[in-house]
Amino acid sequence: MDSTLYLAFWLLAVLIAIGVLSWVLARHQGRHDLRRQQAQRLLQALERYSEWVCAQRLAAVFQGEPPEAAEALDDACTIRMAWFPELAGDMAQLVAVHNRIISFLGTQQALWLRDPEHWLESDHDKRFMALWRQHRFALQAVLAGLEQVTSVKIQPAAPRRESTYA
Repeated sequence: MDSTLYLAFWLLAVLIAIGVLSWVLARHQGRHDLRRQQAQRLLQALERYSEWVCAQRLAAVFQGEPPEAAEALDDACTIRMAWFPELAGDMAQLVAVHNRIISFLGTQQALWLRDPEHWLESDHDKRFMALWRQHRFALQAVLAGLEQVTSVKIQPAAPRRESTYA
């Protein structure tokens, strides 16, 4: 084999290696960008859900969980399952708090309808605030985990009535 053919062979091999490396890097970057977009979608779904939880303190009557809140939480869970399996424990905690909030609000609504005087004595607001704090703690854990797995600083928008819950 003469030296020209030998050098051409090595040049072709180097070009193929560069092409494969370029493809791998582009694929990795595309996946990273897509994961970042999914993190933003998850963040938006959690914000919509959190706004509903926030609004429950000021709601005169609990009408059950509206489709918007259920859809927001469902979207968050779906995105988490598809893109962020490492957040399973934190999201499970958030869903557990959600179930406690729904149960509490339903029980309080039934008590309010059945025995308003006993409802006034039940310290509804204080108990709701304890659940609200649990919700915020679970939400912060999800957001911190999301920030860690995506290596992106996440700045969630504060709910509109955040100052009333300090």
